[in-house]
Parts: sequence; C-alpha cells; structure tokens
Amino acid sequence: MKNLIILTFFLFFLNNVNGQCQADFSYIQNGPTTYFTDLSTINPSWSTNYSVTWEWDFGDGTPVSTMQNPMHTYINNGIYTPCLTVIYFDSVVINTCISVYCDSILIGNGPTASWDCTPSGCFDPGNGTGQYNSLSSCQAACTILPSWDCNPNTFGCYDPGNGLGQYPSLSACQVACGTQSWDCSPSGCFDPGNGSGTYNSLSACQMACVTNSSSICDSIIVSGSQNQLTMQVNNINSIIDYWISTAPDGTILGEDSMWNTHLVYNSFTLPYDTITTCITYMSSNGYVSCCVIFIWDSSLGIWAKIGSPTSTIENQRERELVKVIDFLGKENKFRKNKILFYIYDDGSVEKKLFK
Repeated sequence: MKNLIILTFFLFFLNNVNGQCQADFSYIQNGPTTYFTDLSTINPSWSTNYSVTWEWDFGDGTPVSTMQNPMHTYINNGIYTPCLTVIYFDSVVINTCISVYCDSILIGNGPTASWDCTPSGCFDPGNGTGQYNSLSSCQAACTILPSWDCNPNTFGCYDPGNGLGQYPSLSACQVACGTQSWDCSPSGCFDPGNGSGTYNSLSACQMACVTNSSSICDSIIVSGSQNQLTMQVNNINSIIDYWISTAPDGTILGEDSMWNTHLVYNSFTLPYDTITTCITYMSSNGYVSCCVIFIWDSSLGIWAKIGSPTSTIENQRERELVKVIDFLGKENKFRKNKILFYIYDDGSVEKKLFK
C-alpha cells in the first residue's frame, strides 16, 4: 500500500511538470528606455525547494540579462523583439520547466510616451494621449484603494476596481445596501451576499442554526499574509484528496491534491479580500466535499472564517464549469463509470459518477 501511495504522488507530479511555469511580461517605454515587468506564472504546488531564473534577450544583440524586471535602453530606432525565457527547477521531484515568451517593441518614430492609470497600475496607451507625461508622476498619482458600490438587484456589494466606490469598507456597504443577512447550512451560518438570508443578524442565525453535523472544513487553520497564505488540517486519519481556492470572480488562487496542507497565492496588484476554499476527502459515508469562505480582516491582520453553502442547490446564481478533474487532480473529459469532480467558477465542487 505504501508503494502505491508513492507511485500515485509521482504520477501526479509528473503530469503537472509542464504546467508549472508560463513566461509572460509587459513593458512601458520612456523614449529609448524600456522598463520590463515579469508577469510569468509559477505554480510550485506544495514544493518549497525550487528555483526560478529569468533570461532576457532584448533583440538588439546586447548581452542577456538575468534580472527579473530589467531596464534596457535601445541605441537605434526600429522594431525589436525581446524574449523572456523562464526556467523553473524543482529539486524535490527533480523536474525542469522552460517557457519562452516574445513581444515586439517600436523604438522611435512613434507617439510620445505617456501614461494612464488603471486598476492594475500605470501603462502607456501607445498613442501619446496618456494623462501623465512621466512614469513617476503617474505612479505618484495612481493610488487605487479598495472601495465598494451597492447593486442589490444583482449580487450586492462589489468593488468596481477603480477606487471610486461609494463606501470605503465592505461592511459599511453591506449595512447601507441592506445585504447583510444570514442563512443556516450544514457547516454553519453564512451570508449569501444578496440580502435574501433568513436571519438579519449573525447571532440570531447562530441561535437558530443548531446542527449536529460537521466537516473537516470546520478544522481548517489559516496562517500567513493577505498575499500568501497556508491552509492546514491537523489530526485527521486520512489525506485530503483535493483542495481548491478561488476568488469571487472565479480566479483560481491555489490547487493541491493528496495533501493536508494547501498554499494560496493572492499576490495580485490588488489582492482579493474574500477567498472560497473547497476540499474533498474520504469520510465514513464516502467522498465528501465542503466549502468555507474566508474574509481578510485588515484591522487584525488575519483571515476570518465564516460558514458557506456545501450544496450546489444553495447557490444564488448560474455557475460556469471551470474544469473536470479526477482524484489525482488531473483534468479529464466526460467518462462513464469513473468518479470525477466538476469545479465551477463560484468555487463549488461536485462529485459525479455517470454509469
């Protein structure tokens, strides 16, 4: 049995080698000087013993740069094709992933460099019409803080992403928007986010929501920062088959299989303050899936846990299927007589078996 588990882990890591790196970059220009920003995706899964190197070929015959975010000045005008090669090496399972990404750059004979401010930072629109005439002035003015607007007819409070929301905090928006309410689920009380909950206060829900059922989701422990966090379940007799954490817009922030520890990378320009985590594990009644919602409490610097629906019947909007996987976390198409997990963009997971 021990050899079978080791073989299962080996096959899972082997199947994920090619997906552990994807080169990508963006750039902004200030005359002949170009500032390159590495946007590559690195997915180390559970491993911590890995290395990443960058090799920049600027396309003008100059030496290669190994900086992650280099600056380069082109001597002559013209069109150049810089390329970024990302090399990922994992010393735990001894595998290497190499990915290359190239783009074209026009130097000279073009519009004057200028910059505009967006939720993802400053960028040069490339036509000389930007609001700021230098990158530094744009960066000084372009400070976008989280804010919220109320849309009770759809999904309640949301962050428009431009800093122009009416409310400075999610709780203030929910109070004004009338969307704070709670429902009772097998895993506890949760706020459906649209004001349709049965109870108008968390305490009222907790008093009425008496349940004898529990799940491993109740035992998830979270540590780390808002940008990078670790989830862990201790003192259980079986390995968790699958973890997945998603943002409210469906962005997958982390996946792990056959492990009791889960890594979540929330390191975006504006990190999400709400994360839904779902796990699938073996219980006495067979395979069980449960989910829990975590909200970042900036005043305490912790991820606070609230209950969330564990059944897809309780979801309030139409879901879109993200992908289908098997027990090892490998993507699969529809197959008969095989247990598969259907992952949706709201973070929910369904186990299905078609005969």
